[in-house]
Amino acid sequence: MSKLAVTFQKIVSKGIFVLVDKREVIIGGALFDVSLSWKMLNDILIISDSASNIARYCDLNISKSAVALNLISSLPYYPFQNIPLWEGVNKIQPFCVLKYGKTQQLEEFKIWMPLELSNDLELTLQNIRERFFEILRNPTNSYANLSADLSGGVDSAAIAYALKAYYADIKLYHAKTDSKWNSDSKWATMIANDMNNSLNSLPSFGVSGRRFETDMPYSGLTLPDSPVFWADSEGYVEKIVNLNENYEDSIHFTGLGGDELFTPMPAYAWSVVRQSRMRSLSFGFQYCLLTRTPFLKGVSNLMNNTSFKEALKTEIDIGFGYAKSRKKESVLDWSGKITIPAWLAKAYHDPCYQIAMKTLNEISGGLDSDRSRHQALESLLFQRRTISQLNVIYGNRLTWLAPFLDSKIIESALSIPMRYHSKSGITKPMLYQATKGIVPSEVFTRGFKGDYSTFLYKGYKESVKKYIHVVRDFKVVELGIVDPDILVSELSMPTALHNRIVAFERLSAVERWLNNAMSYQS
Repeated sequence: MSKLAVTFQKIVSKGIFVLVDKREVIIGGALFDVSLSWKMLNDILIISDSASNIARYCDLNISKSAVALNLISSLPYYPFQNIPLWEGVNKIQPFCVLKYGKTQQLEEFKIWMPLELSNDLELTLQNIRERFFEILRNPTNSYANLSADLSGGVDSAAIAYALKAYYADIKLYHAKTDSKWNSDSKWATMIANDMNNSLNSLPSFGVSGRRFETDMPYSGLTLPDSPVFWADSEGYVEKIVNLNENYEDSIHFTGLGGDELFTPMPAYAWSVVRQSRMRSLSFGFQYCLLTRTPFLKGVSNLMNNTSFKEALKTEIDIGFGYAKSRKKESVLDWSGKITIPAWLAKAYHDPCYQIAMKTLNEISGGLDSDRSRHQALESLLFQRRTISQLNVIYGNRLTWLAPFLDSKIIESALSIPMRYHSKSGITKPMLYQATKGIVPSEVFTRGFKGDYSTFLYKGYKESVKKYIHVVRDFKVVELGIVDPDILVSELSMPTALHNRIVAFERLSAVERWLNNAMSYQS
């Protein structure tokens, strides 16, 4: 039944499925979704696509060690973001199903792996094109109201043009940019005009975002299984939901997943060297010249074959102070440096270290042996969780769909050799080829977009003023997870360093989840 389970993983979009025959029972969910949770209670298997629902039904406590681990924003998403925040709850690992069979025990089995690299680029692009337009064609016949993001970037533009190709009556939404140096709003307006479509401009993420909210309820009083790490766009999302007039017959498209599939990952050069063996030496020279990396150091980074588990274990040991800091980190590594926030209570350092090591020891390795594909898959898992949370929180009013998170498109895109993901003068060359004739080439040649950092720093400063005198009332302080004196001292510092802002943004998201979770329990 394993082949049938893979088929079901690819066709279901949410919820869980159960397959039964005389020999075994298989339970699973959507391919890139890891919301499947379970618990044994008095020899009865309780299973759900919501760990929070299981926790409430079984009256379970919040896992303080798991909450503390969530405060370390520099930990890689995989495997640590799949640790349940409730004691006694189990969560499925990526690309796995539960199986009950001959052993009469519940076991996890991995049943999906990315496809091998394809040498037939034209066929792969054709498969992406056909599946992309199939995904967008079906909703035009099934839903009365269609809407989509139009950020001004490539992914949302590709979706908008494709929908328009089917004569879809579509509402386009755009969050205004925070800075005059950011050209996204200009491009969104140009694209909408080219499509002869109106553009609904909404307040910027900086104005409407909730990245530093610590006690605001989630919409509909729902409780996601983990903190919301996309709160910067939450106000924008809610505005779209509130503008929708037909709750049960509406769908909204977003470009999540496009970056992971069609742009080079940080370890791009490491992968190219291994996929282009005959040209690896000349590529190595080019890499060192373009990145201004000393030749010997560049070659050492490119030739590094440290495994995912070994590399991550070293980073964890260094981060928690159990090993000396190594040489300067490289963008070609599996992941970045792990830094423990100074305000994380000392009493939770060892529990966090133990749970991190236990989690690491329980996996077989990375999501793929190739570092770039691993990084792409890891980020796709996060984007899939974002879509799942959107549908958990707002799904009863508006269905959210990300075409680039479709399993067939993912399989095809990840089978393209890494050297094709970069081309001078063109952004996302493979997506350009796959949508040629529908999406204008100008969309892919616009160049640098600008950033969204203006309101990040402003929002941090405003939140510091708001919270610095009430830090001791935070739930993370009440539970003994955060040292309030050190946190206040850090918030009092005049300089707003980027890593300090990121750490406090993570703390805000976890604090907000805790507030909602404790209310949910009662």
